[in-house]
Amino acid sequence: MVGDMRSDTEAVARASVSHGRIEYIDGIRGVASLMVALQHPLEFAFPGYAAWSAEWVNLGRIGIVAFFLVSGYVVGLTLSNQSAATFTIRRFWRLYPIYWLATLAYALVALMTGDAQGGFTLAVIAINITMLQGFIGATTILGVAWTLGIEVVFYIQSVVSKLARRLDLSVWLGLCWLAAFGALAWSNYFRLTGFTAVVPLMMFTASLGFSLYLWESQRSRSLLVLLPSAILVVPALGWLLEYDGQGTTSSWTPMGFDSSYLIGLVIFWAFYALRNAEVATPVLWLGKISYSLYLVHTIVMIAVAPIGLPAPVFVAVSVVTSLGAAWAAHVLVERPSIDFGRRITMRRSR
Repeated sequence: MVGDMRSDTEAVARASVSHGRIEYIDGIRGVASLMVALQHPLEFAFPGYAAWSAEWVNLGRIGIVAFFLVSGYVVGLTLSNQSAATFTIRRFWRLYPIYWLATLAYALVALMTGDAQGGFTLAVIAINITMLQGFIGATTILGVAWTLGIEVVFYIQSVVSKLARRLDLSVWLGLCWLAAFGALAWSNYFRLTGFTAVVPLMMFTASLGFSLYLWESQRSRSLLVLLPSAILVVPALGWLLEYDGQGTTSSWTPMGFDSSYLIGLVIFWAFYALRNAEVATPVLWLGKISYSLYLVHTIVMIAVAPIGLPAPVFVAVSVVTSLGAAWAAHVLVERPSIDFGRRITMRRSR
């Protein structure tokens, strides 16, 4: 145990650290969140851009891929140094309170602006409270929150591995998720079904991030299997997933799907390669507010839309206002909630 903790400390020490935060991780979060916050107002204001991004490259998907790689890495680092109970409590207070408030805010703004897509039934509300709607394919009230359910299930998978004293089990399960992604891709290509398959793909992607941490701390060989799979196998399966011999099975093209995934990998590994370098202060700031920015930017977008601004102005106002709203949400809700979760676990440990 002492040896493991020493390896963890040495791995973090090799990267630039500021106020207990790993700078390159915050850098990735900052860039990824800004990409997502740009994608949605751009495709809302410019329908031609929405079609182009699905065909060639999608900023939002790039950001999401980078987010899941970061999530997997951070889960590995955190679970190696925390008990399962401490991890669970802190993750709950980090994710849920601000998510619930953002979902409520979105629902209210959507109802007031007429942007609500159908009614919010009790069943839909109940599922959205759990945050699992994206994993099970249920209706998502706050559109961007579809990724959060996948992340929560990855946390559960990792905690179970921790309790079994086999952290690497969560990583190797990534290959099972890759196999599931492959099965859905095969079905789309040969049976002309229309699966999106993003759930197993993002579970695999988070496992890849986890495997990088295990490589750093334990020289686990799982990275030597998962990384080539991400570079070679995923694009091949992505092509099958989106191509049916005559066109595509969804709004995505094989090129748009694969390029967005691979660029997400490149961004993560570029920051990782430069992990000893200092990250620019604005990017670090974006990293700190990244979760809040991810949650609030669509709320701002639908609130600004009825004003009727010219498309370029709408995009600029949406992004700038989202940054301000995210900072306020981080300071007033997210950070106090995180601190509260830490205090709970510190009392438990005492």
